[in-house]
Amino acid sequence: MRISSNYFSTLYNTSMIRQNQDSSGISSSESSKNKYDEITIRSASQEDIDSKFVSTLKNLLLKEIQQPAAEEKLDLLTKRIQDGTYQVDANKIAEKILLYKGAEL
Repeated sequence: MRISSNYFSTLYNTSMIRQNQDSSGISSSESSKNKYDEITIRSASQEDIDSKFVSTLKNLLLKEIQQPAAEEKLDLLTKRIQDGTYQVDANKIAEKILLYKGAEL
């Protein structure tokens, strides 16, 4: 989005008009005809962002852990672990972590 210098002068003039209306005693019903959008821009600290991410990730993991697993899947997984054929896929784990992080931000 590109903001031109005319935008700031218009914003300033609008602010001055509002102040003049408030000081001149114009009723609130008359001044409510001129409604404007308002934008507030603030930066959250990195700690806030990180704590929100950790909290969201914790909640998602708790939901996933609390879901019961199918007996067949558990039996297959147990057998693969005992046989030594089960391998952790680091790429899938990274994808899940990045998916959670991207969904929240």
